[in-house]
Amino acid sequence: MYNFKEAKFGPNFAKDKMTEFKTLINRGLSFVTISMPGVGASYFLKYLATRDFAYFTAKQEVYFIHVDMYSLPALTQHEFFKLLLEELGGKPAKKTDEQLLQDAKQILKDLLVKQPKIVLIFNRFDQLKSQFDENFLSRIQSLNAIDPDKIVLIFTSTKPLTEITPEALSGGNLNFYSENLYFKPYSTADLKEILEIDPGRLTTQENLDRLLKLSGGHNQLLHILLSSQKEELLLDQFVKMQLKELMDYLSYSERKQVQKIALGKKVDDIDEYLLGIGMIIPEGKLFTPLLEDYIKTNLPAKLPVKENTLFKLLKASLGEIVPKDEIFKEVWGEDDDSATDWALDALIYRLRKHPFMSSQGYIIESHKKVGYTLIQT
Repeated sequence: MYNFKEAKFGPNFAKDKMTEFKTLINRGLSFVTISMPGVGASYFLKYLATRDFAYFTAKQEVYFIHVDMYSLPALTQHEFFKLLLEELGGKPAKKTDEQLLQDAKQILKDLLVKQPKIVLIFNRFDQLKSQFDENFLSRIQSLNAIDPDKIVLIFTSTKPLTEITPEALSGGNLNFYSENLYFKPYSTADLKEILEIDPGRLTTQENLDRLLKLSGGHNQLLHILLSSQKEELLLDQFVKMQLKELMDYLSYSERKQVQKIALGKKVDDIDEYLLGIGMIIPEGKLFTPLLEDYIKTNLPAKLPVKENTLFKLLKASLGEIVPKDEIFKEVWGEDDDSATDWALDALIYRLRKHPFMSSQGYIIESHKKVGYTLIQT
């Protein structure tokens, strides 16, 4: 039914993931697939939707319907039901949400006459989280209720739905949306297959091997690394933005655990979610050393008092000259006897040599007899 480019992947692509998906689908269980943002679960889901019907069991064919939230013109319930009906081959024009849903259910009933099992894939379902309420989730569950043994719903999300929308889940809803399947980063072999259909910037084989290892199996991070022109990858703003996103979407307690591991501290009871999505690997390390380095270099700077005062003053006028008189006034205040050129030179030297400065790409430029400028490369 689908002509996705992911159909070109070989039969062994993401074999461990396929085994897990096949098990739940064959059991007739609907579930939520949970992964890190940007890890590349969409590639696998499109590959899944293109598999031969007899791929699952010799006796049971599977019919896939792929509904991608990225195709929605607006993140609303109405647009969702319109897209669902379109993917099922229906005509959504000028219909209410209830009419759209009823038409979709009728098409599913008709399909079941010919198809032993139907799998509906809702890719990046959590993009609709602003629309989640008990009625909306119940309506979606009603698709499965047509024939629970023959219709399977797969949702993808970066967090369990029970965490995203606990107020919308109750009774049968809670039970239905609580089956989770974690999606870990890809193997090196799987990432290479993805690169064949979605290549990044050309690079040497040696560098590719290095970047594959640094990506930790995270597809989006790999493509950003391939596009980087920086020798020091953590000085690339897009690499930093990707790593920042991976930290920012975590809860406070999850971030604290990740930070502790990055700093080499012992964590006795690692969060099941962090292990499940593969951010922390079984060896008790982070999935990529880049995230470890990012955390270490982005912790609040613990500069000595005078160095910290000088840095804040220069940072407030980033790229501009800060006069020496202003520095003397801000750093030494009324202590005129200590505010000498020699003392300022020594302070500038200490700040330049602090590891925080090089890790963040900061450079202090001198303007003889005038002042200093802080720049960031």
